[in-house]
Amino acid sequence: MQGAGLPALHAACLYGRLATVQLLTETTPGSVNSSDAQGCRPIHMVMSSRSSPNTSACLRYLLENGADVNVTTDSGQTPLHLAASEGLLDCTEVLVQAGADVLAQDSMGLTPLDLARIWCHRKVARYLKSCMWKAEKRKEMEERKLVQALYSDLVDMSKRNNLNKRVSSLWKFRISTLIDEKMAEWANKKGFPLLKDFSPRVLVSRYHTQCLSSDQDSSNLQHAKGLRKHQPRGHQEDQAITSSKPPPASALKPWTIYMGLQPEKPPTVPDLRDSVRVWRDISSSQPQYTTMWDGTPHAAPDLPLDVLERVLFPRAFPSRILSPQHFAPQNIAEVQHRGCPEGRSTSPWTEVAMHLAEVLEPGHY
Repeated sequence: MQGAGLPALHAACLYGRLATVQLLTETTPGSVNSSDAQGCRPIHMVMSSRSSPNTSACLRYLLENGADVNVTTDSGQTPLHLAASEGLLDCTEVLVQAGADVLAQDSMGLTPLDLARIWCHRKVARYLKSCMWKAEKRKEMEERKLVQALYSDLVDMSKRNNLNKRVSSLWKFRISTLIDEKMAEWANKKGFPLLKDFSPRVLVSRYHTQCLSSDQDSSNLQHAKGLRKHQPRGHQEDQAITSSKPPPASALKPWTIYMGLQPEKPPTVPDLRDSVRVWRDISSSQPQYTTMWDGTPHAAPDLPLDVLERVLFPRAFPSRILSPQHFAPQNIAEVQHRGCPEGRSTSPWTEVAMHLAEVLEPGHY
């Protein structure tokens, strides 16, 4: 048997000897995750073209007997890296179903998808790209749940902070009222007039007399204007008005049409733009936030800043369709193209070039 220098189980996995793998695994149970000089486990040795046609069978047997699906070599490669580089689609599917990390990176920062692209294994690349998209969406949904929980906590903190401000302002108002009462009591004992009873010693011009008039005078003025506006023009019209009976109240009400749509209401979601600031740290590249009541930076969920801002500041990003009344069709010709700058028309040849640049971009399959 070739493969001198390898442990017996490693050599059996390298050449796909299923019976030998089963025998060695049963006799030495701890050897299923044993390592050789390069840090390779038996599950790594199976990911080779030399183990065909028993590659998938040996892999399933090792996984059923406790093999670590995400174990790495000294170079940081997982079994999924090796399966992708060898173009083993069946093994790739088995590893992903067993819980292999499709986002794992080796020591050079390459993912299994990168290795499948490098070695031109298109079927494996398509499958891994779909798995990576699903994994990234699951991760994004988990992070979004954390953002929603953070938003609820910040809203509660903001409400408590506003309540404390109201209590503080109420306390100050009560103190000022108590001071005014004490000042009035002192002025009454001394026989002094109150400060608010002092009349201004400056002469008021005729242009400011209306500003100093009382509310009663302004209300009387509006009442007089209303009387002049509705004053009858003649004695006959006055008699006709007094003799006629007022119309019933129901006749004055317009018809009400129910269209099945609720009336529009202003958004009631709290907005934190005035009390929370979000940014991305330059050194760690992690999003952080601070609040007006606590200036200490705190770590935010690992999401793009625009996603965090849309959750934390909902009123800054209003929806295009707030209610069924806002729904309206849009002409597809007026939709902004991906590669076309806004406000500038392009020739058909430019459109073709931009399309080819997107389709033929390296890594697109």
